Amino acid sequence: MAGSTDTGYREVTHSPTLPAKLLGRTAPPSSIAAMLALAGPFFMFSTLLVISGAPKLVDPRSTSRALEAIGLPPHLWLGRLVGAIEIAVGLGALAFGGRLMAGGVTLLYTGFAGFIFVALRTDRVKSCGCFGAADSPPSRLHLVIDLAAAATAGALVVSPIGDIVAVMRATPWGGVPLLVLVVVGAWLSLLVLTLLPAVFAEIRAPGRAT
Repeated sequence: MAGSTDTGYREVTHSPTLPAKLLGRTAPPSSIAAMLALAGPFFMFSTLLVISGAPKLVDPRSTSRALEAIGLPPHLWLGRLVGAIEIAVGLGALAFGGRLMAGGVTLLYTGFAGFIFVALRTDRVKSCGCFGAADSPPSRLHLVIDLAAAATAGALVVSPIGDIVAVMRATPWGGVPLLVLVVVGAWLSLLVLTLLPAVFAEIRAPGRAT
């Protein structure tokens, strides 16, 4: 297996060898560095999918209202379906990596960016429905983060990486800094997306000017 160039992708990504193995083939150092630089944000955005999907399963009403505001059916099951897909894709990206999961993350965030773009062009959407009850108005900040996530995942469709454990093994200090980046980054992103847009909306509200 060690000398074969036809080793399966899963076997290679779990092999405790050089970071070049993350590609499933020999890669130049520049490509390896670029992929490892994208790995943290990619897994962070994947974790954020799981975090945003879970509240939709519990209480999809906010998501359903947001969908209704842009002309889509306001079914509760549709809100739950969106949440279930987010969780499945997010966990899949963390557990398996690869081109397929990166493609799923890309499609989801591209769809979210499209929704936010439409929502910003109408005053009917009061809440983006992103995080269930703990929600906030749609904002340009949402749009920028969604586009950044889609671009990050899209780059890894072209040059896929393995699962988070395999990538951690290929990074310094046993991958602990990478794991901290993923967890803290996802938590900060949640705070930014749920708190800042509401604060900005309150500041811009009529009667708040001094």
